[in-house]
Amino acid sequence: MFITKIPFSFYLLTFIFLPQSAFRQSLWAYIEEKDCQSCIANATNEIRSLCPNSKGAIKWSQNCTLKYHNVDFFGHIDHETWFFTKDPQNLTDYQSIRQKKSEWLTQLAGQASINPPMVLFGQLDIGESNKLNGSVQCTRDLLSLDCMKCLSYSIGFLPKCCDSRKAVRLFSGTCELRFEAYYNKA
Repeated sequence: MFITKIPFSFYLLTFIFLPQSAFRQSLWAYIEEKDCQSCIANATNEIRSLCPNSKGAIKWSQNCTLKYHNVDFFGHIDHETWFFTKDPQNLTDYQSIRQKKSEWLTQLAGQASINPPMVLFGQLDIGESNKLNGSVQCTRDLLSLDCMKCLSYSIGFLPKCCDSRKAVRLFSGTCELRFEAYYNKA
């Protein structure tokens, strides 16, 4: 078994049992490492329970992502595995901020893709003291260019699923983005 801990929220594990191998990847950015370990343990148990004979699986949760497969996926963009959650409410004045939001997410993606740990948080002023908080993140096994491609693909997918919503979390097997509107209640 090879364990590679890449600083700032990422693990790669390779289990080699000839003639078969297993590859596992763990990702987190918002919590302490001990909480991540608990999250990964829970995700592992859930995958074992729900997919006991599967050769590959991915589990997204609020605090971590766990992915494994019997085929080496390290360093490859995953455009096949997607999951998103969205707030049922739409953004106030969506049409007026749509372009600005897209440019902001693209700027976050560009900065995150070239700066380890490939995660970035940001805030966008959407008028009248209201804010849009967001983050983008890639798995650390991706090259900078591939991180940007993954996040750009995700940003391009937003109009098809949930671009107008107050809150969105969009996950692929190799990157994620999220945003949430906070309105001034005054």
